[in-house]
Amino acid sequence: MRVRQATLDDSGKVVRLFTQRVALWQRLNARGEVEDLPYESLTIYERWLHGGAWMSLETGAIWLSHLLGGNGGAYILEHDDDILAYAEVFVNDELTPMGEHLHLADMLVAAGWSDEAHHALAEAILADARAVGRVSVAYPDYDKELAVYFRKYFGTNELMRTRRHEVSAQVGQSFYKSQEFDKYDPALIDGWAMAVGRWGSPRELWEKEWIPHWDSIPQIVRRAKRRHYVNAAGHEALVCFHQQLYNARKADVYCWSPRNLSTQLLVALRDLGHRLGFRSLSLALPEESAQLLPADASAEPNQQVVATVDV
Repeated sequence: MRVRQATLDDSGKVVRLFTQRVALWQRLNARGEVEDLPYESLTIYERWLHGGAWMSLETGAIWLSHLLGGNGGAYILEHDDDILAYAEVFVNDELTPMGEHLHLADMLVAAGWSDEAHHALAEAILADARAVGRVSVAYPDYDKELAVYFRKYFGTNELMRTRRHEVSAQVGQSFYKSQEFDKYDPALIDGWAMAVGRWGSPRELWEKEWIPHWDSIPQIVRRAKRRHYVNAAGHEALVCFHQQLYNARKADVYCWSPRNLSTQLLVALRDLGHRLGFRSLSLALPEESAQLLPADASAEPNQQVVATVDV
């Protein structure tokens, strides 16, 4: 049993690791009815809907190639030529209290393996994290088993929480500058905060939401994604509005900025969202930023926990 960096040749085995956890492969037919079908009968996009890039070899290989090109990291735990576990990490450099850290973004261990496998993977990630001094993870607050898992194998403790809030997109009485922005260098967000949309880590979401990987899949392209540079009374930000899958008039908002959310930036985001054609916006915020929201904003019940450990 050993842990190593993934290679592109691992793509097929990683896809199998992820697809094995899908109990039923389904799609909607022309009548809007759910059909159970063999994996091979589904299109790449229909598979994607079951769990993202690792649902097909084609998209999994594209994503892994991107990570291995210096945009993240990927670990493999193997035994007797079988892949037992896979993990993705991203190096982040952001405002305090997070600072520089290695974020464990996605991890899957095959069912039935002993503590040895879990410890081996965790120890490899923690060893590499010493270069930046901290590891972070994120998980839903209701997932008590995952919280225990990260404490046991990584030694993490809760640092903060974020919650999604829905606000209306509306014309605001403020002056701000905005322009479409098509630059993708991650150095643009070095030292910045994830002012809005932190459901993971800033670099992870930059790679997944800001950078366009899937322009060859028409169904993904049809979900509008608008990237803008915003300056609201000196508060700069790079903002991504991503149309939701099942609600075309609502957008998930991701915002990277040198500062945390301000009233001026919030007004600008709501106004810009309205001008882009959205009726409502979903904003993931820490508690202190959520206090800036209007009284009619609605909060989702579940929270995302961010936990860390210094190494």
